[in-house]
Amino acid sequence: MQSRRLTWALALAGFVAGSVAMLSTEGRVARAQPKAPVVTPAPQAPTLTTPANLGARPGDEVELVLTGTNLADPAGVLLSCPAQVSVPTDNKNGTDAAKLRVKVKVDPQCPPGLYTVRAATKHGASNARPFVVDPLPPVAASGANRSKDAAQAVPVPCVASGSVATETSDFYKVKVAAGQKLAFEVLARRIGSPLDPIVVLHDAKTRRELIDLYADDTPGLQGDCRLAHTFKEAGEVLVEVRDTTHRGGGDYFYRLRIGDFPGATTAFPLAAERGKEVKVGFAGPETIPATALAVPKDAGGAVYAVPSAGKDAGWPVPVLVTDHPQITEQEPNDDRAKANKLPVPGGASGRFDKPNDVDHFAVTGKKGQKLAVSVSTFEVNSPAEVLVRVLDAKGAEVARSNPAAPANRFEFTPAADGEYVLACEHQNFLHGPNEVYLLTVAPAGPDFAVALALDRAEAPAGGATAVMATVTRLNGYAGPVDLSIDGGAVAGGKATLPAGQTVAFVPLEVKAGTKPGAYPFRVKGTIAADGATVTRYGTLTDAVKANLGGIPNPPAELLDRCAVGVTDAPPFALKATFDPAAIEKGKAGKIVLDVTRGAGADGDIALAPLFVPPTVVPVVKPVAKGQTKGEIGLTVQAGAAAGPTPLVFRATTKVGGKDFAVTLLVTLDVTEPKKEEAKKPEPKKTEPKKEEPKKDKK
Repeated sequence: MQSRRLTWALALAGFVAGSVAMLSTEGRVARAQPKAPVVTPAPQAPTLTTPANLGARPGDEVELVLTGTNLADPAGVLLSCPAQVSVPTDNKNGTDAAKLRVKVKVDPQCPPGLYTVRAATKHGASNARPFVVDPLPPVAASGANRSKDAAQAVPVPCVASGSVATETSDFYKVKVAAGQKLAFEVLARRIGSPLDPIVVLHDAKTRRELIDLYADDTPGLQGDCRLAHTFKEAGEVLVEVRDTTHRGGGDYFYRLRIGDFPGATTAFPLAAERGKEVKVGFAGPETIPATALAVPKDAGGAVYAVPSAGKDAGWPVPVLVTDHPQITEQEPNDDRAKANKLPVPGGASGRFDKPNDVDHFAVTGKKGQKLAVSVSTFEVNSPAEVLVRVLDAKGAEVARSNPAAPANRFEFTPAADGEYVLACEHQNFLHGPNEVYLLTVAPAGPDFAVALALDRAEAPAGGATAVMATVTRLNGYAGPVDLSIDGGAVAGGKATLPAGQTVAFVPLEVKAGTKPGAYPFRVKGTIAADGATVTRYGTLTDAVKANLGGIPNPPAELLDRCAVGVTDAPPFALKATFDPAAIEKGKAGKIVLDVTRGAGADGDIALAPLFVPPTVVPVVKPVAKGQTKGEIGLTVQAGAAAGPTPLVFRATTKVGGKDFAVTLLVTLDVTEPKKEEAKKPEPKKTEPKKEEPKKDKK
């Protein structure tokens, strides 16, 4: 429940937000804002440090070893791809806090690509780590292939998974036939590894490097590399994989794909409308046949197209999902008279395929209606840099993009009804099959963005926790924002962020009877403006990058995925009430704590503020050993905002020698000072008239 006087305690760690909202392809842009304090996960929750090369083929069953901390007492495993997962109970599996064996059977129809895996215990859900589904036959690196003489022989096709040690290279030996075309592609940065890979081919007989047969930072691969070559003669080649700066160790894992597959840089078109079936081609160094792709109505930020032109499947590339109509550039459109018609709102996928190419798109503008123009390139792994100029009916320039801006987005307001033309050209005057871009035009109407920082929470079945969200209002919107937990049949909760506030705590309530484990959810936001409903989902850019080794452009479909770990009942709980129930500006009060202690939770309970506005000053002291009462002093400064004010505290104690924490969320009701009524002057006392003595009549 949500009320002005929230007195219930929330079990275990909640979410804290504060990341800057992202640019989207729908013509929005985020404004930078101060980050809220980032709260680390609860100390009892599991953590995965598993390397980035976990994976399987569609239809295969594999046994994985997950490594990390707090992995004892497993309650399940959450995979973001369709698969059956079980936790074996033999050999005391599930009792080691640092290691857990799990069995995964991937659905035969599972599309190839990057997914995530989480472990769940009776105490919470772990962070997400990469899990790769690849149709090529897997080969594990021997670990002894650190020199050319010890090169490991591998079949074709295959995907070899290994790790690079500091100052070393891994070598593989491949037999090739005369006239055979092979591709060598390293997946590292794109699957969450810090490795910056380079691939080099050597002659197996002479041990000499083959001239020009190396690859490093292939365009569109986020720092990864790919090399394709047709061999004139039969023989053997050595394939070297190493880091460009000779780093290694730890999590420097890779997957080396070897086979007859095409090398796509991006899809083309770059975006597709939700609920539609589209024909998707590919941009890259070679001609790749288009493929049919059905976009589900409930699709997330992207779907994936698999390039196929040889015997084997290439690595999939993203197709962004949008609610607006999409077109593909049609040549010739080199001048205003031949401009392609672009609907508003809508998007166009374009390509600079010849020198000095200038693409023109015509949109209909209405006087006074502001339009937002955005271009996506790096976001979809294209190397293109695009300059956009807006021309009126006479060809005069009325607006242009700013090449120095961090996001390629700008707004313009038509001065009159009529047609306006957007002229797109390459800022560096480059051209080629990979120089593609997505142009989006949409009305710059009221909008907002929701940012989250933590991608997981913990709560017992029938209990609750909270998700802290930071809301950025855009394009003049200043009203309330409705926030809710989209957790299917497992989790729900609602809250409304009033106008003028940017931080909200959304209750996450877990359905009673839910089995312990990890369950997915999203944070959904909606506003009503200009007669329409605008829906956005909370994004987790910083958390996703951290989980995926600092990947430059995280997969769009992973940016809004959270998980709640359904736990056993916590070992202790707090209930809070305010004294007084509402505190006036400039006055002091306190939070009175009632502590319920379970078995073993009789030690000191430390309290620390996680989120308290600067206008509220807390005085925190621990709850002493064995005590069931405590308090937190509060002083509300005169400059505080009136109304419900959320406060978050973390309570920590040791149970069985381990740290356990619960998060206490309370809502303080701040009120205006009471006006003292002016005292009415007391009525003047009148002296009774003295009667004069009567004179005797004579």
